[in-house]
Amino acid sequence: MFSVPFLTSLTNHLGTTAIDDASDSLSCLISAFLFIIASILTSAKTYVGSAMECWVPQTYSGEWGEFAENYCFLKDTYWYPSKEIMSDIPEYHKERHRLSYYQWSSMYMAMAGIAFMIPKFLWKMSQSYTDMSLIYFCDTAQAIRSDNEEQRKDKVKEMAKFMRTKITAVHAPHSISNVRMSTIYGAVKMLYLLIALGQFILLGYFLGQKKDLLWGWTLFINLLNGVTWETTGLFPRLTFCDFQVREMAGNNRDETVQCVIGINEFNEKIFLFLWFWLVFLFFATAIAHVYNALQISKPYFINSLLYSIREHHDAGQKEMFREFGDKYLTLDGKLILSFVKSQSDLVAQEVAIEMYHEFEVRSLEYLKTL
Repeated sequence: MFSVPFLTSLTNHLGTTAIDDASDSLSCLISAFLFIIASILTSAKTYVGSAMECWVPQTYSGEWGEFAENYCFLKDTYWYPSKEIMSDIPEYHKERHRLSYYQWSSMYMAMAGIAFMIPKFLWKMSQSYTDMSLIYFCDTAQAIRSDNEEQRKDKVKEMAKFMRTKITAVHAPHSISNVRMSTIYGAVKMLYLLIALGQFILLGYFLGQKKDLLWGWTLFINLLNGVTWETTGLFPRLTFCDFQVREMAGNNRDETVQCVIGINEFNEKIFLFLWFWLVFLFFATAIAHVYNALQISKPYFINSLLYSIREHHDAGQKEMFREFGDKYLTLDGKLILSFVKSQSDLVAQEVAIEMYHEFEVRSLEYLKTL
């Protein structure tokens, strides 16, 4: 079957894996999908048929009329209130109400959709350049979660040994593999958040609303109250275009024509939806990342995995659990166990217990040397 290599590769990056949580899917899958679909819809309306129609003087021939429409589509137009009498429109009004987005809206949304996949691409690439194979732990946990205890025993020991080897491995200096996986993971999560915030701000700049980043809420309230673009100038359907007709012997004349931008009927709804989506995405991503970070950092995470061997009357064991999590597992080990836990609570508990028993043995050996 015929396929475009770039698009095929792009589609592969949209898929989620075991190391992607719900907040990752919101960004790299759903958000990218929404923006790319919106790009396809607007490009179909913009470049199929007549993107702009202008009311030109009757003296213009058909070719001149087509030329004026093509020129005005490529050139920025401006909005002027329909209830005000047109005379000499000041330049500051033209600059303030200039529309320069409708020609590029489809391209902008396509690039924005691709931008949402950047953190996922970097996250997958980091897996290739580091020795911490999170996919291995997730796939193994998923494969053995339905096995009985005896069948899981060897695999659990293998996972515990492999995890400890990776955590304590000494890598070559100045190598990316020497960077903690928890640091890379935190940076990727922060990048998801920054891209959501950046897209929200960039959307306002793209639509010429840089002084009012809450334009989406204003537009929503206006639509509920029946206040249209004719009053606000947001996504106007009728705009004006200035150009100069150059004739022989230097007889140049300035012309102003009125144009209909039909694509703004779609842009208004699409960009309003995307504005609300970006607000939702930012807060959902922030809450999810803070929640995940707190869950891993709190002692409860390790205590819950070691609950079956916990002795409630042993005060010293609580300190051992804390030292096991902070010094033996470190953040990298906790991160791996959180991914294993996302596939199977039971396998995560057994791996944690196996590693804790090894920690106890090493602690006793250390005490004997003192």
